[in-house]
Parts: sequence; structure tokens; C-alpha cells
Amino acid sequence: MGNTEPRRHFFDLKIPLGSLLGFYGLLLLVYGIFGPSDIYDKSAHLDVNAIWGVLMIVLSSAFLLSAYRGRKAKK
Repeated sequence: MGNTEPRRHFFDLKIPLGSLLGFYGLLLLVYGIFGPSDIYDKSAHLDVNAIWGVLMIVLSSAFLLSAYRGRKAKK
């Protein structure tokens, strides 16, 4: 219990989470851009799929950038 040495983690979860969020965000963005536009009548004509796709891609980029910087700092 008195060991203050930092533990090395075997696998960083930010990499698969960031990749999965990026993939789903890309799918939503593509569907929002090229999909049918009449489905947005209920959402005040906002392209909700494209908006959430962009937000998921931004979050994915933050996860992957954080994982990259963490790996770079350990070397």
C-alpha cells in the first residue's frame, strides 16, 4: 500500500472508444448530409444527424489526441 510508483496500464480505453465514436459519428454525418431531408420536419428543419455526427467526431478526436499525447509523454 505504500507503493507510490505509478502503475502502467496494459491498454488505454481512449483508443477503442475514440475510434468507435469516430466511426459512428462519421456514419451519422454522412447520413445527415446525403439522407432524406423530409425526416427533419419534426426537428424544426435542423439536420440533427449531421449535428450529432460532428459532435461525436469532435469528441472522438479529443479521445484519440489525449491517448496519443499520453503515449508520447510516457516515452
